[in-house]
Amino acid sequence: MSQWFDNLRTALKKLPSTGTKSAERMALYLALEDKTSARDIAQTILSALEHITPCPECGGLSEDDKLCAICSNVGRNSNAICVVERASDIDAIEKSGAWTGKYHVLGGKLSPLKRITPDKLNIEGLRRRIEDGSVEEIMLALSNDIEGKATCLYIQDHIVGTNPIKLTRIGFGLPSGSQLGFADADTIRNALDSRKNF
Repeated sequence: MSQWFDNLRTALKKLPSTGTKSAERMALYLALEDKTSARDIAQTILSALEHITPCPECGGLSEDDKLCAICSNVGRNSNAICVVERASDIDAIEKSGAWTGKYHVLGGKLSPLKRITPDKLNIEGLRRRIEDGSVEEIMLALSNDIEGKATCLYIQDHIVGTNPIKLTRIGFGLPSGSQLGFADADTIRNALDSRKNF
């Protein structure tokens, strides 16, 4: 194999859930079978990287440092914020059609073993959003695992504290240890409908 092919395979292997064999199949397809598509994909990636930015308010996907479509939508309930780990979780919840509030993306969850501490997450951004007193509910939609629970407790103790905010957590029709982004719309709708005080 050529060095260029090895470089392409190694680069593709960095994509999430891509093993050596998958990376090799993609590299062979791009290099030998459809170079036109490969060039289109490369150009699309470069263009996307130039324009996709985190929303300055919620941290979700936006373009060119502008507010995302949800944050700029005046029809959304700005008094309720759903806290999620990743921007992809927003899409999963939106597909359920059960949430009409806004979102806040933490960028992960607390994990001392992985050295993910509060300063590495978008927790201060959440604190700033509730300081003006307009937030009435924070719904925690974090994974049902030890790190997710620890993050919920941290937000309860250090961010919400004594503020008169209703703090809820999604009910779990979701299996323990599962990730929100992999659940189907009906499961997420049931989990949202059965949320409880935290």
